[in-house]
Amino acid sequence: MQTAAANIFDKIVANEYANDTRLGLPSADNGHHSRRLNAMAIMRGWNGFRTPAKEPKKDAQGMTRGDRRRAARAAANARVSEERSYLYMHSAARRLLLTQQVLAA
Repeated sequence: MQTAAANIFDKIVANEYANDTRLGLPSADNGHHSRRLNAMAIMRGWNGFRTPAKEPKKDAQGMTRGDRRRAARAAANARVSEERSYLYMHSAARRLLLTQQVLAA
């Protein structure tokens, strides 16, 4: 009888350990959650899991999406500031343009 009880106990413990190390299985209760955290920590030597950062995707010219955005913004701002009518300029820009015209004359 003693061996049958030990076998059942061993099966229960083995099932609990299998559930603690199986990632696709949701935690049943707080005890299960803490056993899982402890088991995973022991497996990794208490260091935790780390996934390295991904490199940003680059297009055929070797530019990232941020590089393309910055280049487009710089080109758009350059066009606007050079070709804007005097009527639609900010007052500080009008004064600057006026002083440049006076100094140039």
